[in-house]
Amino acid sequence: MLKPSSVILFFSKGLDGIVRKKIEDQFGASDLGVEFSQFDFQFSEELEDEWVNVHARSYHGACVLEIKVDDISVNGRSRLKCSAKNSFFKSGRPVLLEEQPEINFSKAFYSVISEMKVCFLDTKEVESARAEDLFGEDLINFDTTALIALVSGISNGGTHKLLAASENELRHRFKSSYDFVFKQVMSELDHPILVELANVISGKMVVICGTVLSEFKELVLMCGGPDEKLRAEQLVKYLMVVPDHPSTRMMGLPTTRKLALKSKVIFSTGDHWHAPTLTANMGFVRAVSQTGMSLSTIEHRPRALTGD
Repeated sequence: MLKPSSVILFFSKGLDGIVRKKIEDQFGASDLGVEFSQFDFQFSEELEDEWVNVHARSYHGACVLEIKVDDISVNGRSRLKCSAKNSFFKSGRPVLLEEQPEINFSKAFYSVISEMKVCFLDTKEVESARAEDLFGEDLINFDTTALIALVSGISNGGTHKLLAASENELRHRFKSSYDFVFKQVMSELDHPILVELANVISGKMVVICGTVLSEFKELVLMCGGPDEKLRAEQLVKYLMVVPDHPSTRMMGLPTTRKLALKSKVIFSTGDHWHAPTLTANMGFVRAVSQTGMSLSTIEHRPRALTGD
């Protein structure tokens, strides 16, 4: 697999001193010292009667910087190394979905996770990472509800199987959650949620905190079926798991039934990383809004684990 040794940045009209210093400090960029003549000629397409269009441009004062790929640092620390899409983080080398023929994911699920931007970090790098280390990255923070929606059997082609079962069977299976699940099934038939989530997630780096990971694993273990557990196992490999970072403003809110401590920790992760939180927990969002505090969120429709 080819890997560039450096990235060359060319600013034809030069670069502001403050911006240049920031690039040098945060990315370890260095000036290549390239000098240009007063004018540089560019020959374009031939015109009629064998004439050639010639453009004269001045690159006097242009700036050329080089960033060594293996030496990108922020304040002396290694920066986060982000991969292209279609890769898993597993024992160093990404394992492509195409290289795992035994895994039969739905096309929609494959499409969503393969469009995520993956970050390769070891545990120490994650723990020491700061929001400014991800300068220029497009981040999104996931609530547990978003992870469940991605792996749910309802979201992944299980609606027809559920509708083929009798009402008595489904009521026995889901008990008091029957109406909740049935509404999700009907919603999925009209508006497949993975299509909706793909538009939100594509090209973004997904961040989850330790609290979300623990809750997600526990829910899948207790309520997930074999296929849901397999999807969950693969999905987690695409996520950037960070330590809980309770923000001062969020933790300053009173802890109530609607403002649960766990939810405050989860949404604090979005605060810390300056990322919107993808969630179906609109009760918490409304409760925070009623306090007058702003909160960056993206709502998604809920989905439940079906045991499939």
